[in-house]
Order: sequence, then C-alpha cells, then structure tokens
Amino acid sequence: MVGFKSFADRTRLEFGSGVNVVVGPNGTGKSNLLDAVAWVLGTQAVTTLRTQRMSDVIFAGTTTRPALGRAEVSLTFTNDAGLLPIDLAEITVTRRLHRDGTSEYEMNGAPCRLLDVQELLSDTGVGRHQHVLVSQGQIGQILVARPDEHRAIIEEAAGITKHRSRRDRSIRRLEQTGLDVARLRDLLEENRRRLRPLKRQANAAMKYDDVKAAAVALRLWTSGESLRDLATRTAAATEERAALQARLEKDTAALQQVAADLVGLSAAAGDVGKSLERDTAAAARLEATSERILGAVMVAKERRSALESRAFGADARRTDLRDEGASLVEQIHASRAAESEAARQAEARQLNLAQFDDEERSLAEQIQLPAEAVVANLRGDLRALETAAVRDEREREQLEKRREMVAARLDEEAAQAAELIDEIKTADSELSPVADEQQRRHKLAEQTQEAWEVAESARHDAHITLEKAKSRAEALEGALSGLGDPEARRQALQVREVIAPVVSQLDVPAEMAAAVDAALGPWSEALVAESPGSVAAVAGSLKSSGLGGVTLVATAVDSESPQAAAREVAARLGLSALVDELGDDADPALANALLGDVILVEGWSAGWDIVNRHPGLRAVTPEGDLISQLGMRLAVPDGAGHVVLEAAQVAAEAAATAMARATSAAATAKRDFDTARQNERESLELLESIEARLAGHTEALALNERSRAAGGAELERLIGRLEAIVESAALRTERIGQLRLRVAEFEGEEQARQEAWDALNQRRNEVREKRDEERRLADAAVAALAGAIERRRLLESRLEAIERELAELDGSPVTPQDIESIRQIEVTGREALAA
Repeated sequence: MVGFKSFADRTRLEFGSGVNVVVGPNGTGKSNLLDAVAWVLGTQAVTTLRTQRMSDVIFAGTTTRPALGRAEVSLTFTNDAGLLPIDLAEITVTRRLHRDGTSEYEMNGAPCRLLDVQELLSDTGVGRHQHVLVSQGQIGQILVARPDEHRAIIEEAAGITKHRSRRDRSIRRLEQTGLDVARLRDLLEENRRRLRPLKRQANAAMKYDDVKAAAVALRLWTSGESLRDLATRTAAATEERAALQARLEKDTAALQQVAADLVGLSAAAGDVGKSLERDTAAAARLEATSERILGAVMVAKERRSALESRAFGADARRTDLRDEGASLVEQIHASRAAESEAARQAEARQLNLAQFDDEERSLAEQIQLPAEAVVANLRGDLRALETAAVRDEREREQLEKRREMVAARLDEEAAQAAELIDEIKTADSELSPVADEQQRRHKLAEQTQEAWEVAESARHDAHITLEKAKSRAEALEGALSGLGDPEARRQALQVREVIAPVVSQLDVPAEMAAAVDAALGPWSEALVAESPGSVAAVAGSLKSSGLGGVTLVATAVDSESPQAAAREVAARLGLSALVDELGDDADPALANALLGDVILVEGWSAGWDIVNRHPGLRAVTPEGDLISQLGMRLAVPDGAGHVVLEAAQVAAEAAATAMARATSAAATAKRDFDTARQNERESLELLESIEARLAGHTEALALNERSRAAGGAELERLIGRLEAIVESAALRTERIGQLRLRVAEFEGEEQARQEAWDALNQRRNEVREKRDEERRLADAAVAALAGAIERRRLLESRLEAIERELAELDGSPVTPQDIESIRQIEVTGREALAA
C-alpha cells in the first residue's frame, strides 16, 4: 500500500496460510487494511470504503506531511494450488488512483480492465460481490439476511454469478442484434420502394443509349457527306491551281521585261527623286497638320450637331419617350392580363393532368388485382373522388365568397382613388402661390441675414478696435502713473485758475503724438494756468498742503521769434515746423512758447545736422527722437507719454462711439433678420404642410393603385381557380359515373366481369392517350406563361430605361453659350484649313 488512506509510506504486509490476526487499538488503521483489499478487488461504492467520494482514499496529508497525488494498492496471490486459471506461480493485482480522477488497473505490471480482474477471481471465491470481506456491522446483516439474499451469497460462492453475468451480457448483445436486424429490415423495405423509380431511370438510360447510338450513326453519315463534298471541292481547286500556275509563268516573263526597263528609268529619276523627297516631306508635314485641324473641325462639328440636336430635339424626344412610356404601361397591363390568363390555363392543365395521372395509376394497379380486390379498389377510388368533389365544392363556395369580397373592395378602392385625385388637385392648386410666397420670403431672409452678418462683422471689428484702444490707454496710464502725484494733480485741477492739461490745449494729431510728447519733455504732463500769477498761487496752495509732483505752465504771450526762425529754416530745407502740424484748435501762444523752436525731421541724422548748424533750434522725428544742441534723447518704440496717452484716450472714445453705433446697427439688422426668418419659417411650415398633405395623398393613391392591382390580380386568380375547379369537377363527375358503372359490372356475372376487364384495359389506353395530350397542353401552357412573364419583364425594363433617359434629359440641359463656343472652334479650324 502506498498513499492509501492512512498509509502514507510504502507498507508491505505478508499473510501466510492459516489464520492471520491484526491487533491494535482504535484509530490505528485496522479497518483501512480491509478497505484496501476491497478497493484493489474493484469495489466502486464509496459507502463500502467509508468515504464521501473516491478521491478521499488518497492520503490527504497532516500538519507535518504534505498530501500525496495518488493511492496505490497491490494484492499478490500465491497460485501453487492452481486455483487461478493462469500458469503463473504468483498473480499480482494492482489498482492506482490519481487526484485528477484517473484510475488504472494492472495485472503483473501489465495494464488491464476491471472486467479482467473480476473474470480472473470469479472462480476463486474472492471478489467484490462476495462476503469474504466483512466490515464492521456487516455480520449482523448477514445473519438477518433474507433467503433470497442467502441464495445470492451461496450462488456467488459456488461460482454461478460468473455465468449469470455472462448470460446477462449475451442477452444484451442479442437484444442489440435484434434492434440491428429491425433496422436492416427497415432499410431493405425502403430500398425496395426505391427500386421502381430506379427501374424507370434504368429504362430511360437504355432509351438514352439507343438515341445516342442513332445520333452517332447520323453524325457518321453527315461526316461522310462532308468528306464527299470536300473531295469534289479538292478536284475543282486542283484544276484552278493549274490555270493560275500558267498565268503566273506568263506574268513572271512580263515582270522580267519591266525590270530590265526599270534600270534605265531609275538612273534618269535620281535627281527628280531628291526633289520629290524634299517636296514630299513638306507636303507630308502640311498634310499631317491639315489632318489634325480637319479632325478637330469634324469633332467640333459633331459635338455642335449633337448639342443642337439635344437642344432643339430635347422636347420632341421627351414627348416621344413619354408617349412610348404610356404605350408601354398599357402593354404591361395587357401583358399582366395575358400572364394571369396563362397562369390560369397552366393551373387548369396541371389539375387535369394530375387527375389523368391518378386515374392511369389506379387503372394500372386494378389490372394486376383479382376481381374482388378490383371492386374494393374501385370503391376506394369512388369514395376518394366523392370526397374530393365535396372538398372542391367547399373550396368553390369559399372562392365565390372571396371573389365577391375582393370585387367589393375594388369598388371601394376605386371610389377612394377618385377622392384622392380630387384632393391632390386641390392641394396642387394651393401649392403654387404658397411656394412663390415662400421663395420671396426666403430671398428676403437671405438679404437680411447678409445685412446682419455685415453689421455683426462691423460690430466685431469695432469691438476689437475699442479693446485695443482701451488696452493701449490703460497701458499708457500705467506707465505714466509713477511720474507724478495723482492727489496733487487732482487738487490742482480743482483750482479755478487751472484751465486744463497742456496736451488738451494743443490739439495734437494722433500721428504727431510721439513727436509732440518728445518735444514737450517735462512739460508734457503740465497743467495750464491762466497767468504767471496763477501759477504762483497754485504752487503756494499745493506746497502749503504738503503736496508736489505737479508741473504748471502759464498761458504765454504770443511770440513770433522762435516760431519764425524755425519756420524759416524748415522752409529752406523743405521741412516743416512742429507747431504747423498741430490741429486748428491748438492754443497758438502756448504752442509757440513750448514748441516754437522745434523742426519736424524724418530721421535723427538729418535732425543732428540741422541742430549743429542752427544751435538755437531743436529737431524731433515722428517716432519721438528729440535732438538738441546738448545731445539727443532716443524714443522708446511705442513709448509712453502724456500726449500719446491723450491721443490713445481720444482714439478709445472714438472707438467706443463707433462700437455703440455698430452694436445698434447689428441689433437692428438682427431684429430684421429674426422677423424675416420667422416669416420664412411660417411660410415654410405652411408649404411643408401642403407638400406633406400632397405627398400623403400621392402615397395613398400609389398604395391604392398597388392594392387595386393586387386585388385585380387576386380576382383574376380566383376566377381562374374557379374555372379550373369547374373543369376539374366535370372530369371528376365523368370519372365517378364510369367508376360506378365499372363497380356494377365487376359485381355482375362472369361475362359482365370479362367485359369489364376489357373495358378497363380500353379505358387505361384512353386515359394514357388523354394524359399524354394533357401533358402536351400543360407544357404549352407553362411555356406560354413563361413567355408572358418574360415579355412583361422586357417591357418593364424598357420602361425603366425610358424613365432614366427622361431624368438625364431633365438633369443636363444644353445652353446656347455651349453651342456658340463649339461653333467658334469650328470656324477657327476652317480658317486654318484655308490658310
């Protein structure tokens, strides 16, 4: 034992002859020995092994030892007495179980089955069904066992169980064999039923072979005729070849004479050939050019003709196509009617053919039966025909009711179609004025939208300009905020003698802001007082208050001397004085006092030369570079100054005004656009409602027409079915009368029965002829139906092509400009050909 229950280590036990006793306290594994013997002998019941599942017999491990992956038990028998039917001294039976559920049996190390182990031990008194292994509590069960249970134990001990098991297996095999035999009988019966169609196919194959042999004979005969014809043609060709050979010899002699004359002519034509080559090359170039131009002219002419024909013949072509389409619609309706009639004929022929086939089959069976069976067969056919007649009568009644219902529905749908047509006409008359009004409102909405977009774009541009101006003014204010005391400046502006900041009195243009700011220097942020005394009074007030950081300047008396000197120099040099660049609202006295000695120059180098020649003057550039006798102060690009700040604030105010105007214009345009859009939406909703109503009526009319077409087809099908049933009923009635007469004849005397047999054979021949004739008619009806279907499909295909061509004519019109352009190309080409 290895890994079986509590035997984790390999354990070997040897039992000698006689009584062997295993003694030990409870829990030492004595019962596990008995379980191991029962397990290796093939026990499959877990209750016998005292476990919940079979894998529980594998050693599960302890706290100090891991679990094992398999359990293995080997039982070795000594075969000295020859109880086992094997010529070996020892027999070892091994059973092995893995944790994945795999179970193995071995006998002397060779793999085997459990059945092999049971067969080997069945005659030894040892096995899984015998009570040689008695577990705890089983002794009492054996003592109180019933007689039938004792009998089972005794039979197993006597070796009967082995034979019973073999008998049971043999019985099961016999039952399976019986099932296989029944299946083979079913297959045989099924194959027998297939023999008759196979026999017919074999007869058809034999007929095919005969026809094939006849075809081969005909092909051989036609081939012989072809060979005979070829032989005749070969003789004629031989005679013609001889005549041609004689002509060839004559022409060869003439050719040799011409070749002799050609030598002299070739020498004389040398010079002419050179000239000819030169002229030929020139003519070839001219001809190639002419051909290309002519090709272009012809292409232009063809395209012009095509365009003119399309332009002038489009209406006629549309009329022809519409007329042809209307004719095709009528032909399609007629073809559908013919198709329905052909379908009805085919159905009726198929029903008659089916009746003739049934009757011919029944007659063939009756001829092979005795008289009594014939009478029974005839009565069965008679009952079947009578049942079919009743069934057809019921179907006819149902078809009549259905036909009446379909006809009534068609009448109702026709009335609905008339109402729909009137409503479509009414909606169509309402649609045109509403569409015109909607188009007018749509154009007005587009115009107002365009105006709104322009106004909105202007407002956006004004907004951007305003923000730029505000940003520049704020930046300049921030840059200049540290140059003075804001509180002192505020109090100074509140004094009565202070007029305003100096920059507001100079009317500085925006482009001169940087130059004026540079020329003013520290006076750019000055406040203008009424007089020099006012300057002293304001200064005393600010000083007494402990304030400062404010520049004050008095209105000066007009002095012409600096301004005159600057203007004289500027005029001589072709320049201008800075005071002359100020606006008309500038204070001339103040401007002359502060800026009278300043000349406006284009660059600092020119200003430097002027100042060196005239030390009493100053020069300034539009960028703000200030040049004086002492030196120059270069301007910071886009530098900050009070004059620049004043110009930026003025620009911001102008931008705000423009922004307000643009906003008002945009609001007005938006309001007009909303009103126009609302009017357009209302007219569009009205137009869409009318179009939806028109589309609904049109769709309803189309559905009505399709429903009427389907109803008409159904009505024709019902009528055809009724006619087929009536015709079939007539044939059936005739056959019922014949069957009743035949039954009476077969039930009569011998002579009457003999006459009935003769009549039966005669009837069979008649039915066979009628069946063949009906099959021919049915095939013709089916062919006619196929032809009608094909004609309808061709007509529908042509109608679709006409509709596509009409769509192309409507979708690609030809303009007069296209024709005139092609005509001009053609005229130019002809002029080139003439040249």
